Amino acid sequence: MQESPRSIVITGASAGLGRALALLYAEPGRTLGLMGRNAERLQVVAQLCRARGARVETHACDLCAGSSGRDFIQAFGDARPLDLLIVNAGVFTGHRPEREMEDGNEITAVLRTNLEAAILSIAAAVPQMRARRAGRIAIVGSLAALQPLADAPAYSASKAGLIAYGEALREYLEPDGVQVSLINPGHIETAQVEAHVGALPLIASAETTAARIKRGLERGQEHIAFPRRLAWLIRAGRLLPWRLRAHLGRSQRFEVDRS
Repeated sequence: MQESPRSIVITGASAGLGRALALLYAEPGRTLGLMGRNAERLQVVAQLCRARGARVETHACDLCAGSSGRDFIQAFGDARPLDLLIVNAGVFTGHRPEREMEDGNEITAVLRTNLEAAILSIAAAVPQMRARRAGRIAIVGSLAALQPLADAPAYSASKAGLIAYGEALREYLEPDGVQVSLINPGHIETAQVEAHVGALPLIASAETTAARIKRGLERGQEHIAFPRRLAWLIRAGRLLPWRLRAHLGRSQRFEVDRS
């Protein structure tokens, strides 16, 4: 088992999986740095974490707008050793009804949030961790990084790019004693799935997903992919011709209806 982290920064902590992770990690003797776009919801999460005994610092920001998010991560790490950075903030988009593709604004938003802002958040924590020769970076991707979704191509690309970055970063930081964990969960019950029309195989609650992630990080796992059965099916399916994969996955197609 890994040594329990005493100081943790979580991006996207105001709702969904980030909120569940914050509450799960909240305990006496632990300091949490919680980041999210919705200031009001973020304060609610912070109060719940404080009630569980944790010390909490918050920063409400849009990670795609300016450097304040990166500045917060750097300042948090300067004030105390940053043991764990969980890069969780993300958005989802996909094809609309009648097979209408995402527009340019949606594509830009998903790539900037899921890929660019995530990478820049990681980069803000790396120098301090390297100097200490300690720390872990946990990158929340998606099973869509392993098997791209035909109905969410931009989202799939953003997560695949993020996981590729994480794999490269892990090798780069290994001599410096900094560990990188790549997390690829399946469907999660969050507000984002409310617009999802179609298949949601083996969907799990945010709390169940957070517990699985925490357990994997405590074990020092470098790859955390689940549901396990679905992850193995995806890996096996990558050996098949793409047309056969597409045929087998036809029942799992969906659309995103935000009307």
